[in-house]
Order: sequence, then structure tokens, then C-alpha cells
Amino acid sequence: GTSVYAQEKELTIFWAEWDPANYLQELVNDYTAETGVKVTVQTTPWPDFQTKAFTEFNAHGDAYDMVVGDSQWLGAGSTQGHYVDLTDFFNKHKLGDVMAPATVKYYAEYPGGSGKYWA
Repeated sequence: GTSVYAQEKELTIFWAEWDPANYLQELVNDYTAETGVKVTVQTTPWPDFQTKAFTEFNAHGDAYDMVVGDSQWLGAGSTQGHYVDLTDFFNKHKLGDVMAPATVKYYAEYPGGSGKYWA
């Protein structure tokens, strides 16, 4: 069969302009060296980030393969179909045992206390 690397040779991640996005680009450069899949972290200033991301989400666009969402987007992202329900994956791999409880509560679980996890 064909590997995923043979199928997709370029990925784009969208995030706001700040140091963690720069570090992510350094990390994905290592991934590119290992796999041959070019990954670009495309950034935009914070004031434009939500508008650009949700414009693309609402258009069902394909400009980005992944968006590093902001924690305040969890409700809209999950209820409007922009985020993926990862509840089964989360539970199967016992991610609650290895992630900080605050990270799970504020960045993944919606609605609060529901046991539903999104990204």
C-alpha cells in the first residue's frame, strides 16, 4: 500500500504570531527532515487570528490542514462542526491520565463536565 507520506507532501498549520508558533515551525522542520512532508506554520497577528480562522472554517475552506485554536473557541468550534470529537480516542488512550487536569478542562472538554473531548 501507499504510505500517508506518499499521499500528502505538504501540510499547512495556521496559528497566531508568537514565540510558540516559531518553536512549532522548528519542531515541524525536524518532522520534514524525517518524513519528506513539508510542513509550514503560517501565522497572522493576534487581532486577525480568530477572524481569519473562522472565515476559513465557515467557508469549509482548505487553506489550512490544521489550525491551532484558542481556548475560547472550544464551544463554537465543537458546536459548529469545526472541531473533531476525540472522546473515543481520548478515552481509549487514557489521555486523562497523562494530561494536566486543567489542560483537559479548559482546552479539550466541552461542555464542561460532559466527558466530551474536542480538538
